[in-house]
Amino acid sequence: MRLDDISRVNLTTLPTPLEEAPRLAAKLGLRKLLIKRDDCTTLAGGGNKARKLEYLMADALARGANVILTDGGPQSNHARMTAGAARKVGIDECILFLGGPRFDRFYGNLLLDVVLGADIRFMEDASVKDMEKAMIAEAEKLIRNGKSPYVIPIGGSTPLGSLGYVCGIRELAEQLSEEDKAPLVFVPVGSAGTMAGCVLGLKLFLPEAELIGISVARKSKPLRKIAAEHATEAAKLIGADESFSPDDLVINDEYYGTFYGVPTECGNKAILTAARTEGLILDPVYTGKAMSGLIDLAKTGAIDNDRTVIFIHTGGAPGLNAFEDQFRNLAKFESVDYKKESKQ
Repeated sequence: MRLDDISRVNLTTLPTPLEEAPRLAAKLGLRKLLIKRDDCTTLAGGGNKARKLEYLMADALARGANVILTDGGPQSNHARMTAGAARKVGIDECILFLGGPRFDRFYGNLLLDVVLGADIRFMEDASVKDMEKAMIAEAEKLIRNGKSPYVIPIGGSTPLGSLGYVCGIRELAEQLSEEDKAPLVFVPVGSAGTMAGCVLGLKLFLPEAELIGISVARKSKPLRKIAAEHATEAAKLIGADESFSPDDLVINDEYYGTFYGVPTECGNKAILTAARTEGLILDPVYTGKAMSGLIDLAKTGAIDNDRTVIFIHTGGAPGLNAFEDQFRNLAKFESVDYKKESKQ
């Protein structure tokens, strides 16, 4: 197997912590809950994309790229971290094609995109297909102008990028005690690249584990197809004799709500539960929805609560700051006239 022979650049400090969450476990009726803290990667605010970008940026540099292009929603963690990764490896030009609802303020991940100096091309209500067509057209224009562009699909979800989570699962396996090496592993699923890497990584390094993806964006059928294809192609890249079909994958699609990027009531409750039991910060777009799935499946007895459960925290806290309207009514706030009181 050639996993360590594939070029990558160092974008963060690894391994990320693996922490027990006993109060949250007790609330959900779980014997043991572990949180894989990939929100603690150090690249541009942290998150799971650092692992993918280590491989993708190495490839970009090997190809002589001097412009990076990618796409996502206005609060895309991937877009923010791609802009940071480009700066970290010395590529000064990063173009982000962002599609979604019109916004009137730069907050959350958008503000960090600005701070990192990204060129933002906003496409109101554009689909992923629309954005990726626009990226290809821009790349072709850049080539005509003598530039060397490198296009990264949404979420960094490619077989090469998925290798980041093959390594991530190997890292997780090394952190686990023997009694925890047959866990239930939960992961948020957006563009399916992280899911693909976890599928292959678990097959290679934790074969007794069971992976449960929680969709944050759309129905499971296309996600299972993408993840199976990426996992199979990633296996070829490292010379592993493994292949996957969509039927091999479990992705639950009952918790994403109406649309990607739109908070759900259950997701918001999960954010509060995690914060108020463990001081663990989730976000409304990815990890809050995924945790709401874990909470529901645990409380309804749909999973074996006696098995060790691992939640892969993929990050997203910077984006939480864009959803103040979802939580402001919970504030315990009063203005104290300390000047008046000090005179009495």
